[in-house]
Amino acid sequence: MSANATSAGHESRWRLRRLLHRPSRRPGSPGLPAEAAGLSPFERAVGRFNSSEAGHTVAGLTRTLGKPYASVGAAAGRPGQVRITVAWELSWYQWGVDISDELRPVSQIDKGREIDQLDPAARQWNASVGDDGRLALAERGAKR
Repeated sequence: MSANATSAGHESRWRLRRLLHRPSRRPGSPGLPAEAAGLSPFERAVGRFNSSEAGHTVAGLTRTLGKPYASVGAAAGRPGQVRITVAWELSWYQWGVDISDELRPVSQIDKGREIDQLDPAARQWNASVGDDGRLALAERGAKR
C-alpha cells in the first residue's frame, strides 16, 4: 500500500470521526445546547414536539378535524417540563416535553372531549398549528 493511500485512509477516518462527534447545528436538537442556540425553553419544546410522534398525530388530526387551538406553557408541579395543549371544539390532547432531558420522548399527559375541561392556563392560546400540523409559537400579543 502506498503512502498516499495510507494517508487518505487516515484522513477519511478522521473526517468521519469529526462528523460523528460534532454537535448538531439544528436549533433545538439534542446535540446543541440551548444557550448556544439562543432558544427559549418553549421554542426548544416546540421543536422537539414537531419532530416527535405526537407532532405526526397532530398533523393527522388537523387534516381530519381542521385547524386547532394550541398553547405552550409550563407544566404545573413539574419543573423542567413544558406542557403542549392542542384542542379542537370536540377533542383536546396534552403532551409533556422534558426540556431537562433531551433524550426523554415527548409523552401524552392527558386528553379529553371538551375545551371547558382544560384549566385556564392551558387555554392561553399562544401558539398556532399549520396546515402541515407543525406547531409554532405566536408572536407576543398575537391571539388566534
